[in-house]
Amino acid sequence: LILGGDHLGPNPWKHLDPETAMQKAEDMIVAYARAGFSKLHLDTSMGCKGEPAALDDMMTATRAARLAAAAEAQDMPTPPVYVIGTEVPVPGGATHALDMLEVTAPNAVIQTINIHRDAFASNGLTAAFDRVVGVVVQPGVEFGHSDVIQFNPSAATGLSATLSDYPNLVFEAHSTDYQTPENLRALVAQGFAILKVGPWLTFALREALYGLDAIADVLDGKTPENSVMRSMETVMQSNPKNWASYYSGSDDELWFQRHFSLSDRIRYYWGDPMAQQAVANLMDRLKGRTIPVPLLGQYLGGLGIKDDQPDAETVLIRSVQDVLARYHRAITA
Repeated sequence: LILGGDHLGPNPWKHLDPETAMQKAEDMIVAYARAGFSKLHLDTSMGCKGEPAALDDMMTATRAARLAAAAEAQDMPTPPVYVIGTEVPVPGGATHALDMLEVTAPNAVIQTINIHRDAFASNGLTAAFDRVVGVVVQPGVEFGHSDVIQFNPSAATGLSATLSDYPNLVFEAHSTDYQTPENLRALVAQGFAILKVGPWLTFALREALYGLDAIADVLDGKTPENSVMRSMETVMQSNPKNWASYYSGSDDELWFQRHFSLSDRIRYYWGDPMAQQAVANLMDRLKGRTIPVPLLGQYLGGLGIKDDQPDAETVLIRSVQDVLARYHRAITA
């Protein structure tokens, strides 16, 4: 298991002046390094107070080298490897309907690599740059609330071809959630060897929890009452900061997005005491009970569990494992 830090840079403090924000970013990457995180994605592309929203390549690379220097100064058992580049989808998924995406241009990748190499060298970090293993690019994948842009291999052939000049590098693709198994394999085959996945895992867990909630009611001889969903609605309404700026629309549309958006902002609320109690109550109701095959098909059909009668904990574990297995098959096919 390799621990990695993603988007390490001044983004959490971009409301501050550049120097203060970068000092805090340095402290953060030092903490990551000391904690044993050995794959560090340097992302310094965002402007801070008084700067443009997006910085030019030279400033981005200069600040990335500064963070790398901070990490290199730490006494680590194994020197860290780095990922550079910032041309990525919106973190957590798009907030609007999707049509198409522009794939990163090959010349943009070459420029990113060259400018970062020069910035590292100017700071005496040539050895550190030799440990850059990946470049974040946009291969043309993204997801919104209800739609997914699937990978189009032919649209990324030019981008993939640039790797032939950089045998020690691979591409890192973000927002690969909800891609088909075929497209995950195609991404890997075309050089996007590091596939980032996030909301899909917690989305699958939420699906399983809501399905188990309905199953518990049916096993008790009553129509599903969606008690977990109702508890989560109360939790999210009482503290909207993790979804309000991501969701929009009518009351009905907002309700749908809170519970079923592919961006899965609900994931930030499962640690709330009320949410934890709702899940604990559900698991207590299902403790010692197996789930009949007809109910698996009715409420958990996506898991494809048809040949046994698992318990509730097994269902939750399998819901996440099923997603992870798709990625494992993609990189081992």
